[in-house]
Amino acid sequence: MNDVLTLAITLEDLLVQEFRACQSLHQLTKEERQALSQNDLNSLEVILEQKEVVLDELGQIEDRRRMVTQNLGDQVGLKHTDPTITAICQKLNNEMGQRIKRLKEGISALAEEIKIMTSGNHALAMMALERVDALQTILIDSFRPSLTYDRPGSKTSDHLDVVWEVDQRA
Repeated sequence: MNDVLTLAITLEDLLVQEFRACQSLHQLTKEERQALSQNDLNSLEVILEQKEVVLDELGQIEDRRRMVTQNLGDQVGLKHTDPTITAICQKLNNEMGQRIKRLKEGISALAEEIKIMTSGNHALAMMALERVDALQTILIDSFRPSLTYDRPGSKTSDHLDVVWEVDQRA
């Protein structure tokens, strides 16, 4: 039983770390939204670097959590299944199990919010790219020389073949 308690405490600690990392990621995603809406590329670059660090940290925590979850599942009699935190909490059926369950629910709720915000940030980034593409097209078109010559104030000609038949002799 001592192994079960030790593993449960370790799992709870890992979930607390994961929750805090998710809170950091949530805050960075909010800051990313603000930087995108203000077209602040310098801040956006810093924020994205910070998000990469947090995502790496989350990956490491998740790997350790999976290992502890598997070991704890084995200890509480879930040897033949891939143990979930919910199944472990049902087996623990005590205050520790309830705390672990609440932490997991909090992490899931935060992860869902982050997913929704990230989707919105992606849409903002795509709109910004479309604006840049449209602006680039306008700028290129404004500097592209006309293939025809028309008198000032006259309607532009759609017949490009006239240009190629101009006599170039002086």
